[in-house]
Amino acid sequence: MTRRRLMLGGAIFLTLAAVLAWALLRGRPDEAQAAPATTATVTLATIRRVELPEVISAYGVVQADALGAQTIASPKAAIVSRVLVRAGESVAAGQPLVELANAPGAQMAFNQAESAARFAQADLARVQRLHEAQLAANDQLLAARKADADAQAALAAQQKQGAGRALQVMVAAKAGVVTSLSVAAGDHVAQDAPMLVLAHLDGAVVKLGLEPGGRVAVGQKAMIYPVFGAPLIASRITMVGRAADPVSKTLDAIVPLNGANLPIGSAVRGEVTTATHSGFLAPRAAVVFDETGPHIFVVSRGKARRVFVGVGLDQGDQIEVKGQVAPGDQVAVEGAYELQDGMAVKVRGK
Repeated sequence: MTRRRLMLGGAIFLTLAAVLAWALLRGRPDEAQAAPATTATVTLATIRRVELPEVISAYGVVQADALGAQTIASPKAAIVSRVLVRAGESVAAGQPLVELANAPGAQMAFNQAESAARFAQADLARVQRLHEAQLAANDQLLAARKADADAQAALAAQQKQGAGRALQVMVAAKAGVVTSLSVAAGDHVAQDAPMLVLAHLDGAVVKLGLEPGGRVAVGQKAMIYPVFGAPLIASRITMVGRAADPVSKTLDAIVPLNGANLPIGSAVRGEVTTATHSGFLAPRAAVVFDETGPHIFVVSRGKARRVFVGVGLDQGDQIEVKGQVAPGDQVAVEGAYELQDGMAVKVRGK
C-alpha cells in the first residue's frame, strides 16, 4: 500500500513538473519574436573631401590711401574768402573747394614782380639800341637779356600762383571725398599751407588690425564685409606692417577696395585666406554634441555606427570633421540625435 502511494505521488509530481515546465516555456518569448527591433528614420548626406581655406578674421576701417589722396594747399599767402565744402562731403571733378583772396603781402610781391618785369623789358630794349649803335658792349647786352628773363620768370611764377587775381578758386582735380578740412573763412594762410585733404574715390583702402604673430602676407586673398550690409568686396593684401599700433597692439594690413564706394571711416570685417588644406566636410546637423563628445553616425547596410570626430573649420551649414571617416560615407543628418550605436535605421523617403 505504501509503495503504491509512493508511485502515485511520484507520478503526480512528474505531471506537475511537466505542466510547470510547459508553462514556463510558453511564457518565454522567442528570440526572433521578442520585442520588435528599435529603428529610427533619418535623412542621409555624403562626406566630401574638399580643399578648405584657413581664414583669419580681423576688423578695420575704411580710410584714404596715402597714395590716392591729394592735399590742397594754398598756392600763395592768402586770406580764405569762402570755404565751399564740408569735411566728409563727396565732390565731383572740377567742383570748387576754397575761394582765396590775396593777402596784402602777396599783392605787394606781385606788384613788385610786375614792375620789375616792365623795367627789365624796357632796359633790354634800351641796351639793344645802344648795342646796335655800337655804344654798348656785348656783355652789357647779355646782362640785360638775363635780367629781363629773370624778371619775366618771377612774374610768371607769381601769376601761376594766382597773385594777379583778386579772387582765386581752388577746385578738385578728381572726384573724391573731403577727409579733413583745416581752414575757415577769414583765415590767413601762408604759401603752401595745407587747407584740406581730398581722398580720391578710386583710392580708398581698408586698414585691418591683425594680431601679431599671424600668417598674413602680401598677396593673400581678402574678403571685406561692410558691417552695414553692403555687398562684400574681393581683394588682396597689399601691405602688412611690422610695427604694432601703440594703443591696440595690432599690426596694420592694407586691403584696396578696388573702386568700391564705401564711406571713409566706416567699419568693416575682413577675412584673409592664409592657406588651404584637404579635409572632410559634413553637414553641421550630422554632428551630435553630447557628454560623450562630438560624433557622427555612419549608416551602412541599414545600421548606424557611431564615429567620434574632431571638428575643424566652420563653413556655414557645413563643418570640417576629423576622424575615422572617408569620402563617400553616408551619415545621418535629420534624426541623428535619436540614434544609438548599432541601431537599425530607415531612410526617409525610401
